[in-house]
Amino acid sequence: MKIGENIRALRQSRMLTQEQVAVDLGVSSQAVSKWETGANTPDIALLPALAELFGVTIDALFGREVMPTLEGLPQEDDGVIRVVQLRGQQVLAVTPRMSPDDPPIEIAFPRNCNDRTQYFKVEVYGHVMADGSINGDVVCHQSIECAQINGDVRAQGDVKAGTVSSCGSIICNGIYDCYRLQAERIECSGNVNSANLTCGQIVREIPPELR
Repeated sequence: MKIGENIRALRQSRMLTQEQVAVDLGVSSQAVSKWETGANTPDIALLPALAELFGVTIDALFGREVMPTLEGLPQEDDGVIRVVQLRGQQVLAVTPRMSPDDPPIEIAFPRNCNDRTQYFKVEVYGHVMADGSINGDVVCHQSIECAQINGDVRAQGDVKAGTVSSCGSIICNGIYDCYRLQAERIECSGNVNSANLTCGQIVREIPPELR
């Protein structure tokens, strides 16, 4: 993996836009975009600031596979349930799609978690297959399968769920095998398949700042 791809992966894992990275480093958003596409590389003087921004070492910026470390997670208690697979302090990288060689992280949430008193946020570094419903916002750094999701959904892979509802937005590569989708906005680079779709706006391509 080249440094531009690493910068993009690290930026996405921190849920930062290209504009936010540019402001922090004192460069233009066009410069950040060129780094990520490989059209240009960051000045060597910016590498320490880049590493500090993403919470990694400078060596990690040039690594083959870059995923967040525990040191890069928020120090304060933000209430987010984070699910990771680690080797030491390094979060293991996974392939874009689930396979027998790269199984998902299986999670069993409380059966009564549709109760609004149990609303929570979940962030998963890897593929996730949830037993039951998730009553809250979900950030998944790969693909997700779940019976029901009540909250905003943001996934770098595909989303498969019986029902995805009460969402402000759904952002993902593809949505499939859904019985019902209900959201204010859906941004999807792949196909959107649903028996019953309620949506204010569908955007077929994920904007550059979210890639």
